[in-house]
Order: sequence, then structure tokens, then C-alpha cells
Amino acid sequence: MKQNTQSIKHIANKIKELREECDWSQSRLAKEAGITASAISMIESGQRAPSLVVIRKISDALKVSVSELTGEASQEEASQNAQAFFRQFGALKDLDETDQQMILELARRLREKGNVKGGN
Repeated sequence: MKQNTQSIKHIANKIKELREECDWSQSRLAKEAGITASAISMIESGQRAPSLVVIRKISDALKVSVSELTGEASQEEASQNAQAFFRQFGALKDLDETDQQMILELARRLREKGNVKGGN
């Protein structure tokens, strides 16, 4: 039961985080997902566990995979993301020193904020 509660809490937090990244209100997410704003509110507050159908609707609206929303991203997805990151990182060498420092500072701030896996 504790694992289930933690999973629901993770999904609730992830939905809120992604919704805020889109700069959407709960009402906007509800409209995009085709569900009620009260359902979004209850899910985000942990008062209601979303069904798989609702999770799919929300993930589609937020343009993320269900596995990203539920925290069950596969190792393959993680590996692909890491490879894409390092390809982009390699392109940084062509930037001037100021731009490189700006990007490194942004990465440092994201890590401090906890937006990096394992940073919580």
C-alpha cells in the first residue's frame, strides 16, 4: 500500500510540475486533456488516484509519454536521452566562452533546483 501511495504522489507531483512548465492552469490542462478541472485538482492534491485512461489523456495533453508521467521511463529511453544530451554537449565547443559559461551556469542551477534525476 505504501508503494502505491508513493506512486500516486509521484504522478501527482509530476503532473503539477509539467503543467507549470507549460505555464498552464489546472483548468487549461483539464480542457486540453478532456477532463474536469476538479479532477485535475484532486489528482494533483493526491485526493484521487488517476485511472490509466486519465493518465493517458493527461500525458497526451502535456505531450509526454505515460512512462515519463508515471516515473517508469525505460533504461532505453534514459540512454537515448543521455546520448542526445552528449551530442548537444559536444556542439558546445563551437560556442564562445561567454555562452559556454552561461549554459554551464544554467545546468548548475537546474541541478540545485532538483530538476535533475537523483537530485531530489
